[in-house]
Amino acid sequence: MSVPAAPAGSATAPPPQSQTRTPLRGAYGAVGFMAFVELISGIHQGFLPPLLPALGALHGTSPGALGWVVSMQLLSAAVSVPVLTKLGDMYGHRRLLRVAVAATLVGAVLVALAPSMPMVLLGRFLMGPLSAWLPLEIAIVHDRISGEGARRAIGLLIGCMLAGFAVGSVLSGWVQGMTGDVRVTLLVPAVLTLVCLVAALRLIPESVVRAARRIDAPGFVGLALGLLLLQFALSRVASVGWTATEVWLPLLGAVLVLAVWSWWELRTDEPAIDLRAMGTLRMWPVMLASMMYAIALFGSQSPNSTFLGTSDEHGYGFALSASGIAWATLPQTLTAVVGAQLHTRIARRLGLRGSVALGAVILALGYGAVVVHDGSLAFFVLAIAVGGFGNGLLSGGLPSLVAENAPEDQTGIAAGLYNTVRTLAGGLAGGVFAVVLGNMVLAGTDIPAASAYHVVWGCCAGAGVLAAVLALFVARGGNTVEEKH
Repeated sequence: MSVPAAPAGSATAPPPQSQTRTPLRGAYGAVGFMAFVELISGIHQGFLPPLLPALGALHGTSPGALGWVVSMQLLSAAVSVPVLTKLGDMYGHRRLLRVAVAATLVGAVLVALAPSMPMVLLGRFLMGPLSAWLPLEIAIVHDRISGEGARRAIGLLIGCMLAGFAVGSVLSGWVQGMTGDVRVTLLVPAVLTLVCLVAALRLIPESVVRAARRIDAPGFVGLALGLLLLQFALSRVASVGWTATEVWLPLLGAVLVLAVWSWWELRTDEPAIDLRAMGTLRMWPVMLASMMYAIALFGSQSPNSTFLGTSDEHGYGFALSASGIAWATLPQTLTAVVGAQLHTRIARRLGLRGSVALGAVILALGYGAVVVHDGSLAFFVLAIAVGGFGNGLLSGGLPSLVAENAPEDQTGIAAGLYNTVRTLAGGLAGGVFAVVLGNMVLAGTDIPAASAYHVVWGCCAGAGVLAAVLALFVARGGNTVEEKH
């Protein structure tokens, strides 16, 4: 595949792209090292939330302000993931994976040793590239392995990440109980990240296919600014509501910036993101299905926890403690791991689109079940565990569907966009559902009514159904290459 010459006046002309992919000895062994990296990524994601109260007590931070510890990483991810994955397409995905792991390591150490909360937030901002690990690894896999082998590899990466999340949630509490010092406890993921950096430096191969090497600086800046404004607004909805100036003003700014950005990207020769390619029938239904999936997945997490923790004196709920909630939701995570591992076998029979659609339907059935019956803890745990299996099929199948349908030299940015739209859709759903739970309350209280949770779960079920329809709507075809051994 050739690349058009750089426009007149361009500082550097793009070198020709690689015509073929060179064989990689031990490609599947390298997948094992990337699976370890994803296990640590999942531990990172599950490790911090149980420690937030102790971290807030250490730095004298209120519970409300602690929300910024989570939001800061999401804000950074919204900016860094598209940039890192696009640069990976241009300069090599392993090279940018090394950068992402190194930045995460610096951030993790700073979070653990920070003398004040502002330094903790700086550390969390530096950890934003953690969200780029998986997209960059997916691009490496798809560069070296094709077909069912690539699907199995991606399923393994997703499964390890999900398993790591479950391990991280349990491990952080156990380590904190042993040490009694949140600083020491937070050094554990930092040490694990150092091991990941060694793997990225020595054991993970570089990708071969390259996009053109002309950097669309205005495109990168516009995308970063638009996503930063959008993610900031969504991160504040749950705290201050949709009508607050700090929500609607950045939302308006994001719309304007992204509109100008889209105009620019459609007119530049080598855009940061090829919107025409992403707007084909092989791409936009996948991205929209990913958003529906995120609405069901991320939008339900907080409502599920609050429902399980609500005292039954309000007519619903099970009055579970924090540890009880963790154990009640653990089967959901475990079935997701199983689903991520089985998606390749199911795709072999139903096709990749069919596997994704099946996962979306199962996810919808799980949430539909708790709308119908929410009075039994055992039934609730079983229902969301069923939904978790659908989550696993989706989490394993959607990245494969993205990678196989993206232009060959844009696999990294496509995987990065998949991650970004999921994050944004999850943030949007969280804000909307927070409004629902805040307004549909029991008389004379600020406790959400059971009907509010039914609305949330019904929306999650509906999002699952739409994701299934969109998956089947994806045009057939994709970029396939000969599998390398």
